[in-house]
Amino acid sequence: MDTQGEGVHHIAFQVKDMDEKIKALDKNGMILVQKGDYEGGRYAYIDTFSKLKVITELLENF
Repeated sequence: MDTQGEGVHHIAFQVKDMDEKIKALDKNGMILVQKGDYEGGRYAYIDTFSKLKVITELLENF
């Protein structure tokens, strides 16, 4: 809060073919910072802050 102030931390998008989305974002300078699995799907956090001023979360449900 002291350095960034109030605002949106991240926004999530439900996607198909997450691996391709991660590659496309990486090619544009937006790197993967965390990923994992949960029952029924998986998630990935992408550092899009410098370009979009928000972290992007990708969700892929099976």
